[in-house]
Amino acid sequence: MKTIKKIGSILFCLLPVLLAFGIQMIVTFAAVFLKIFLEIFKNREILVDGADPANITDSILNPVMSSLMDSQFLAGISAVYAVIAAIALGFWYWKRFCSKKQPRRKISSIINPWMVGGLAIMMLGMQYISTYVVMLLAVINPGWYQTYEELMKSVGFGDVTLVLAIYSVLIAPVSEELIFRGVTMKYAVKAMPFVAANILQAFLFGLFHANVIQGTYAFVVGLFCGYVCYKGGSLYLSILFHMMFNLWGTFAPSFLNYSGNSIALHIVIFAAAVCAATAGIFLYLQGIKRRPPMEEIVADGQC
Repeated sequence: MKTIKKIGSILFCLLPVLLAFGIQMIVTFAAVFLKIFLEIFKNREILVDGADPANITDSILNPVMSSLMDSQFLAGISAVYAVIAAIALGFWYWKRFCSKKQPRRKISSIINPWMVGGLAIMMLGMQYISTYVVMLLAVINPGWYQTYEELMKSVGFGDVTLVLAIYSVLIAPVSEELIFRGVTMKYAVKAMPFVAANILQAFLFGLFHANVIQGTYAFVVGLFCGYVCYKGGSLYLSILFHMMFNLWGTFAPSFLNYSGNSIALHIVIFAAAVCAATAGIFLYLQGIKRRPPMEEIVADGQC
């Protein structure tokens, strides 16, 4: 009976991800149908008996297909989905985990300059580690990288727009942290040890990205986000780390990434990245120790 209950608890951890996926599908289909409706309304005069099918294709179907390749349109869909998912999962998180009366926490009891510095250094190290993860996967299977590159271009990462920047730096971190490090990990740590719970939520985070390259480095980053959230005792901390990571990934100039052929230099950069991530973790943990005592931080590290 205990085993069945535990399996049920683990399967329950999948519900937040399934809800987010369902919201994503609904928003995507709704956007496409709305686009079709607007094109039909705009060109309603051609929809008469005996209308030339070629005119219908040129006036309605082609604009709709073009929209599906337009980075602004795709970024808009992503932003709308993320906002709705953040509201839905935020309500779930608040209702299930934050509805009890708790003392109001001061900012100093959540974060301090040591922790901010640790997160920044950790993020910098993770940026280069994730870059080398992508490079390794590209060597293993160039097709994976080609798919990833086409996806990035389709959503506009070659030419960052205001909508994409807002989505990437502000909306997505809040939405994804609520889904994975919020509701999912909250339930997971009740059903298994933290290490297993962190691996599970990070795996689901990677799987949610639906391509090998992005999914693999999302898994790695997800592990760090889970660790930051758990050790710091607050979801706000992993949201901040996620925002830092996406801010650098969106706006950092390309010359900061070495793309030469020197193997020795690549090894040095990778080793420096690992050292930076390690130093960031150490500084972050030191910052946690320097926070004022707070009874409201749960002993098991839930955030």
